[in-house]
Amino acid sequence: MTTTTSNFTAPAVSGGDTELADVGYTDPMKALRRAGLDVRPLPLAADDSAQGLRRAVGQREVPLLFHQLTDSWPARRTWQPEALRRSHGEREVTALMDLPGDGVLYPKDQSAYERTLPLSRFIDAMTSADGTSPCYLAYQRAAELFDTRDCDFAGLLGSRREQGSDTRVWIGSRGTRSMLHSDLKDNLFCQVSGHKTVTLLSWKDSKAAYPFCDNLVNSQVDVAHPDVARFPRLSHVTFYSGTVGPGDIVYIPRGWWHDIRARTASVSVNHWFGPPQSLSEYLALLVRLGPPYWRRTVSDFVRQGLLGRREETRFFFSPPSTGRRLYQALRTRNFNHDNDPST
Repeated sequence: MTTTTSNFTAPAVSGGDTELADVGYTDPMKALRRAGLDVRPLPLAADDSAQGLRRAVGQREVPLLFHQLTDSWPARRTWQPEALRRSHGEREVTALMDLPGDGVLYPKDQSAYERTLPLSRFIDAMTSADGTSPCYLAYQRAAELFDTRDCDFAGLLGSRREQGSDTRVWIGSRGTRSMLHSDLKDNLFCQVSGHKTVTLLSWKDSKAAYPFCDNLVNSQVDVAHPDVARFPRLSHVTFYSGTVGPGDIVYIPRGWWHDIRARTASVSVNHWFGPPQSLSEYLALLVRLGPPYWRRTVSDFVRQGLLGRREETRFFFSPPSTGRRLYQALRTRNFNHDNDPST
């Protein structure tokens, strides 16, 4: 596969977006470089077409940025904030309001930030938030909110799209963050409106992501505030980071760690598809991580699996603990059972 890795420059803001450098946003690329870490621009696709995307998916070698690949989608018009206010403003939604502006974990359970309100009021909040108390209508199945014909994943992926696919919408203020985490399936992250920064780390470098002891797919590392003294393996890996704008797609192969944060108020849609990573791959990582992870996994297998005790959700839309996922895998043969997308 041919890619280019020339220096990436953030796109100019237009169409009423606020300035990219603003309150509540720290650029991960700059932060990682200040810490002395190796961070490079997102690899650019040599062929910004659906055919080029399908080739990348077939090879599953590296993540790639495709510029303006979705410019023809109706969603580029109908899912703009003001268009959504006109078409869906009276619809009630449950959003996360007054979120913390920093830190990897929420101070409180995610449910404490949930509020039900009309979409028009949420759009007012997202466009006026200064980034220190972000608000997010996130992880929403697109079909439950909008007409999914407005985003043509079938045209991009062809038959690959139907292999256990799941499409989600993310609408929020600047300062919203999906902290460094790993998904089990291939992912197309598509920017509809506004600008976000995507930062990536390879699955083969998972030990350097320092997963939480109770959750192998969530990282303790904040890429905007990297702590090399606490996480020394960061010095031995390569990150990729860049800003995506309207019409852009980032193909993220399954397993790749990714951090996504909003530079402006924005609307995004992502699409998970294809076969998931295997249970054996996660068990191999668990073995490499060592005894603290083994002990916590066994404990959660008993408490949250066998005994069915509830666990807190303090990492953004946190999947179940590794112990509970292993319990479900033994019962259903599906490591992704409780977190879906889409099994």
